[in-house]
Amino acid sequence: MPANLTQQYMFAEERFKAATTHEEKVDALEEMIRELPKHKHTEKMFADLKTRLSKLRREGEAKAGGPSRHATELVIKKEGAGQVILVGGPNTGKSALLGALSNAPVEVTEYPFATRKPVPGMIAFEDVRIQVVDTPSVDPGFQDPGLMPLVRQADAAVICVDLSAPECLDQPGWAFTALEEARIDVVPGTVFSVPRGPGRVVLPGFIAATRADHPDAPLALELLADVVGGRLPIVATSTGDPASLKGFARACLDLFGVVRVYSKQPQKDADMDAPFLVPAGGTVLDFAERVHRDFRERFDFARVWGPGKYDGQRVARDYQVEEGDVIELHVR
Repeated sequence: MPANLTQQYMFAEERFKAATTHEEKVDALEEMIRELPKHKHTEKMFADLKTRLSKLRREGEAKAGGPSRHATELVIKKEGAGQVILVGGPNTGKSALLGALSNAPVEVTEYPFATRKPVPGMIAFEDVRIQVVDTPSVDPGFQDPGLMPLVRQADAAVICVDLSAPECLDQPGWAFTALEEARIDVVPGTVFSVPRGPGRVVLPGFIAATRADHPDAPLALELLADVVGGRLPIVATSTGDPASLKGFARACLDLFGVVRVYSKQPQKDADMDAPFLVPAGGTVLDFAERVHRDFRERFDFARVWGPGKYDGQRVARDYQVEEGDVIELHVR
């Protein structure tokens, strides 16, 4: 047993040993997990505690005939263009990826299970901000009971796989199995193209192949593509390669199936700092509604600037907006 266990941990362990009810045992185990020091010498101990806690919760749910009070769902308020959640096994690079792209308070370590609660962060692709959420790991032996309810609430999901790991080819299966058991499908596509409804949740997504700068990565990437078999697109990325990080951010934005459109007031310069996101294939009316909810009904005409158009070209309500358009709205 590690020699640097805190006094608070020891007190919690004594409470667990003395517990006489199921609820007391769960509370004590939860405190032991919170107070357990985080370092590589406690990783097996942490995994064991989480497994014991999961077993206790299942037993409690079985006795109660439903979820226990500890199975409450966590909600992370969505920000930016939308919410992308990271799913993956231990040490698959989720925290490192989010840490390299944002100021999120993630903890990057060499030992697994360092992420013990979801951590949201804002990443950027050029002038668009996207919320990405780091999460506790999934593996064949344990899954945090609060993880899948959180995934179900997201707009999109990214499955992380570590190209440098010996178990690289097994990691997608861990995630797919956990998602399948929770009735969640991650598929190619966009937020607007995947079906929505009760029952199964379908999220657009891709696989982020992390640590792509490792010497074994090229071969691992080739084998990974064979294992995945086209089930999801694969985006190779490395925290030490700015171009690949930008590619990851671009891939996240692509999950939302939107184009960036910029607003311009008459006789003024366009506001190029804050684009409006309009579904690909949307019309100038969709853009108008995003500028102001009344503008769709009050729309008269618009002028547009952009590639392949003459400056200030007048367009009607059925004009289909394109990436990078600058639009000047005229309303009644």
